[in-house]
Amino acid sequence: MPSKILSFNRGLLVQNLRSVGWIGIVHFLLWFAAIPLQLLMAYSQQEDGGVFIEWKNLYSISAEFQTMIVFTLPVLLAALLFRYMQGKQSSDFMHSLPVQRAELFCQQAVFGVMLIVIPIMLISLLAIVCRYGLSLSMPLAIGDIIRWTWETAIMELFVFAASVFVGIMTGMSTLQVVFTYILFLFPAGITVLLLTNTSFLLVGFPADYYLSQNLEAIVPFFRYLKLEAEPLTAGESLAYLLLIMVVLILAIWLYQKRHSEAATQALAFPALRPIFKYGVAFCTMLVGGFYFGATQNQFSWIVFGYVTFSFIGFFVAEMIIEKTWRVFHKWKGYAYFAAAMVVIGILVHLDITGYEKRLPALEDIRQVYFGGSVYDFVENGKRSYVPFEQENQFLKEKENIRAVYAFHQQLVKDQPRPSRFTDQRQVAIGYVLKNGKRMIRQYNVPSEPYFSYYKPILESKEYKKNYYLLLRDQGYSPIRQVAFYHPETGGKTLTIIEPQQIDSFIEALKADLMEESASAMLDSHKVWQGDIELLQSDGDTIHLMWKKTYTHVEKWLKDHQLLEKTRGNAE
Repeated sequence: MPSKILSFNRGLLVQNLRSVGWIGIVHFLLWFAAIPLQLLMAYSQQEDGGVFIEWKNLYSISAEFQTMIVFTLPVLLAALLFRYMQGKQSSDFMHSLPVQRAELFCQQAVFGVMLIVIPIMLISLLAIVCRYGLSLSMPLAIGDIIRWTWETAIMELFVFAASVFVGIMTGMSTLQVVFTYILFLFPAGITVLLLTNTSFLLVGFPADYYLSQNLEAIVPFFRYLKLEAEPLTAGESLAYLLLIMVVLILAIWLYQKRHSEAATQALAFPALRPIFKYGVAFCTMLVGGFYFGATQNQFSWIVFGYVTFSFIGFFVAEMIIEKTWRVFHKWKGYAYFAAAMVVIGILVHLDITGYEKRLPALEDIRQVYFGGSVYDFVENGKRSYVPFEQENQFLKEKENIRAVYAFHQQLVKDQPRPSRFTDQRQVAIGYVLKNGKRMIRQYNVPSEPYFSYYKPILESKEYKKNYYLLLRDQGYSPIRQVAFYHPETGGKTLTIIEPQQIDSFIEALKADLMEESASAMLDSHKVWQGDIELLQSDGDTIHLMWKKTYTHVEKWLKDHQLLEKTRGNAE
């Protein structure tokens, strides 16, 4: 018997080489075109004295093409290597041979791993030869090539393992490929859908706050694209290795329990059918709510989206499972699903946890956050650039804390909901408590009814000094030139370069900024009459609107007999 098994294993290896071995050759050729060939062409340009591209690392060379290889070849390899499972005759034949299923699976998986790893190793050796054999003048070290080899091999093995696992769960190669890519996108996709739909049902829920977290890191496509600038951490590498092992172990276990009759079936295990059916209905329901919530912003349309899309999703899933369109007699299943979703939706909408009305105690607040988005609350006010107008503020003065708190109390009482028929603004209110805990809420509110709450906050000195760059103690260089631009033509109407005039003009402008009313700040375009450009000594520029409310600026221009020239034909 051992000799028969050995003969079979040898024969299976030969059969794999004949039927699937070409994938390894294509894999190598694609990687050769992506990296060594590019290095050879760069060397040719270098020798001819042409423009030489200095790549930082191997990922810099055709990054998008490399991503395509990583996420297509392993999926195709897994589908072809285990294709025998998806046909009744081929499945019966393979499983009738004198070898255990686990051994058969392992031999196929190991062969697939070889077709992934060997081409990558050969490409890395060729890259080293090209880099040092051709004396390319580029900052590429052996360490960079080893990192590329390790990370690319891990990512391809992860994609291969995931595709093999999905192939065990389905009996059709086409669905194996489709479900594999859905699996990669599912964690981030379902997170976005759940958060956005929760914001439609819970007033004040800050979906943007949670969505601003790095969701791209859990999408393998995007993570691979970011490897050029952000290498895999030790934790990420370990996580991918553990996932590869766990997924393959689960695949072996399921493979041994899979019946040959599962071939040609959409789902190989009967227990998966209700999960798939109701899962598709749930996901499409969320897609419908997301679409109509984003486009119509009305609760009735959101409910319409839930019902319509979930109905379509449920019966499309039934058609995939049954492989026929005659599935509408199974309407009771959808009725049970709809009833469950109605109960869940009512519970969320009723806010049984008290989320919508939750407020911290005023005496526990160390500082408040107030603005139009949650971005700066996530980043703690740290930005890679300094804008002239900073709407989002952390406020520490007691008067502002009380004013923001009163605004929030009124919003909790009124429960404002988004509407397309009123002029609305987004308001983000956050708290940093004395014990270090944080809390954030986000609302869409009509401006006019809440103007009395905006006014004391926006017109406070603390908010103003943080809002306008010019009013801050630091953050900009000395101004060496002031220019005015026509509001209609965009042409320059006046340039001020005399230092003393610039200094006195800036003082007048600062006075206007400090005295600006909340109404002008909220709706600045109604009082716009041109643009002002301030050129700093370091070469950076500051752009701001010249508003009709800037009385000190207008007086300064009159005093210097420059007002008519500045306005040009504006009047």
